[in-house]
Amino acid sequence: DGSAAATNCADVTATMCSKPKFTEYTGFSDVTYTCGTCAGGTKDSTCEECAGETDDGCNKPVSVGVDFKCYSNEFSDTDSKFVEKSDQATCKRLSGTDIVCNKPSSTATKTSYTNTNGCGPCKGDTKDKDCTECSTDSCNKTPIKCVQGDDGSAAATDCADNTATMCSKPKFTEYTGFSDVTYTCGTCAGGTKDSTCEECAGETDDGCNKPVSVGVDFKCYSNEFSDTDSKFVEKSDQATCKRLSGTDIVCNKPSSTATKTSYTNTNGCGPCKGDTKDKDCTECSTDSCNKTPIKCVQGDDGSAAATNCADVTATMCSKPKFTEFSGFSDCDSALIPLL
Repeated sequence: DGSAAATNCADVTATMCSKPKFTEYTGFSDVTYTCGTCAGGTKDSTCEECAGETDDGCNKPVSVGVDFKCYSNEFSDTDSKFVEKSDQATCKRLSGTDIVCNKPSSTATKTSYTNTNGCGPCKGDTKDKDCTECSTDSCNKTPIKCVQGDDGSAAATDCADNTATMCSKPKFTEYTGFSDVTYTCGTCAGGTKDSTCEECAGETDDGCNKPVSVGVDFKCYSNEFSDTDSKFVEKSDQATCKRLSGTDIVCNKPSSTATKTSYTNTNGCGPCKGDTKDKDCTECSTDSCNKTPIKCVQGDDGSAAATNCADVTATMCSKPKFTEFSGFSDCDSALIPLL
């Protein structure tokens, strides 16, 4: 390995010393350090010669720098693309030589990218054409792609940090919608995983963190308990309800028996919480269906007490007109306002 001190050659007629040739980013050949000329036709290919001296060995090893690593790629005929090898290549360099890794560009073909591994510069004039270079240890790792941005509308792009292995995105909660987390490279921040954020294992071909497919928004009315009136009061502004594609429309509202503590939904979107359905909470399945209906007297003779109108969109009641000395008209006493 060239670590031993130079010693006298056994053959006193020898005038030359030889040693393994060092190739940048590849390292030493497997030739030995010895007395005499290079064997066979190895001179300048794998072996180097020098004129021997009696004082010291001329064939001392060259000074090398610290090894570094690069990723290598090979073309897959099955996938018709370059595929990154799992094992990194160890790159050798002389002292003072810069770190350089290479990899095929997005336009590279099986024949246009000619480097045999990821160590060192691009071959020939392929740099910035079918080959790209970078200058730090392991810098040529193919990055994963993630959807990045606020709303998930952008196509997945390469992550700037090529050590990233995960993508993350906002969590979607049925009837509430997306959290305010962004689409990004890397794991969920802090303790947000599974609460407001979701993670997935990144891939080099496409982003795993694409937005989920959502359905059309719908609206529901919400109720809050009035301590003044000791009852639930419908809010004037409707809640906008979010849902995944294929999820049913569901609105809820407190039942007539509900109390401040027994009805636990925070708004009118979605199903009743827990086991409160058909007890202290009722559900319906059309847009805005949980509006509190007006009450009208309904029937032929007006003797019945006012009851909720089946049509929750109704805003008016009606009744037969009474004419002095003639009496009620024969209009149905279907809807008489509750006074």
